[in-house]
Amino acid sequence: MSPSLAPYVAAAVALVAAPGMMPPPSNGDADPRIVAALRAAAPDLHAVEAAGWARALAAPMQAAQITTPRRIAGFIGQCAMESDGFTATAENLRYSHAARICAVWPSRFPTEAAAAAYVNAPEALANNVYANRMGNGTAESGDGWRFRGLGLIQITGRDEYAAFAASIGRNIDAAAAWAATPEGAAASATWFWTWKALNRLADAWDLATLTRRINGGLTGLADRQRACTAAFTVLGGQ
Repeated sequence: MSPSLAPYVAAAVALVAAPGMMPPPSNGDADPRIVAALRAAAPDLHAVEAAGWARALAAPMQAAQITTPRRIAGFIGQCAMESDGFTATAENLRYSHAARICAVWPSRFPTEAAAAAYVNAPEALANNVYANRMGNGTAESGDGWRFRGLGLIQITGRDEYAAFAASIGRNIDAAAAWAATPEGAAASATWFWTWKALNRLADAWDLATLTRRINGGLTGLADRQRACTAAFTVLGGQ
């Protein structure tokens, strides 16, 4: 274990050793449980960055009842994978090779020639691949780019953003813009978690089904299991 992480782990273990989960600090300090879990799930995350994310996540996680070691670990581990270690709150749609575009969307781009126009063109690519589904309009509508994956758990498509917007009392474009900020990324992720009833899967430690509900498949399952388990361990899970 990194020496710089040890104080956060000790504090986290002290908190979870008591019956149930204690509420987060009320003085605005970063919750040491969340900091420890963040840095375990995303080892490259600097302590200052982890503290910032812990503050952004504290209230939304409490409201979503993500307050037990399994729930915290499952949530943070999955968010770590979806956000590239808490470094990205927007889907990366910039591809430098047509072959990679074909590999990701084989039904849309059966040949490299078909994908060539979308190399290093993320907005055009989003408008193409997300057109006419998930509530989006045509490629010309711009919905694909406007409602691409944003947040720590990248909600995607007009339908999901409309539901998220309704939950926070904002219009859909304002909700999408907010989802790319740290506070909005945290809020949108906990909203999605609650909407999909993922606490019960975390309680059962069913990481495969949890991954399917978030990712739509089992992409990166081994890495997700590692991240979730690492967070669970520092939270005192056995």
